[in-house]
Amino acid sequence: MKASKLIILFAVMCIAVVSCKKEELQIDKDTDVIKSYLKEHNINAQDIDHVFYVENVVGTGEQCEMGDTVFIKYSYKSLKDPNKVLVNQLDIAEQIFLPYSRSSSSSILYGLQIGLPTMKEGGKTTFYIPASYAFGRDSLSNGETNANLIFDVELCEIYHRDKRH
Repeated sequence: MKASKLIILFAVMCIAVVSCKKEELQIDKDTDVIKSYLKEHNINAQDIDHVFYVENVVGTGEQCEMGDTVFIKYSYKSLKDPNKVLVNQLDIAEQIFLPYSRSSSSSILYGLQIGLPTMKEGGKTTFYIPASYAFGRDSLSNGETNANLIFDVELCEIYHRDKRH
């Protein structure tokens, strides 16, 4: 009886290790695609945990932090077709709550959770977000799955942890 429990436990652990390995491989693939794109287009981007970014306008306001509520304007497109904007939210700022710590169950994309805290109020940044940190296997409006994304973000306003600055 104990031997069968040990075999089952071992099998479950093996499945967990293989699943984690596949996920790591996808993020590595996504990152390699983004690095190639950046190199091919002579884009000098900084990297923070697989999210690449270019500060187009450095903000002069306060620094964004996890736990803040922010108002951003944004658009995004697929790395495969960077000339076609898929979502354009540049006219009216959208309110977004950044969780107190990074969480894949949050309503905001994991890649933006990583990237937004690099910004200051008034800043404009382009983020190159791997599919694993974006919509993953879900299809975009153009039908593409596993899409690496280019997000253009303007950080309009920050409410630090439920109090206005």
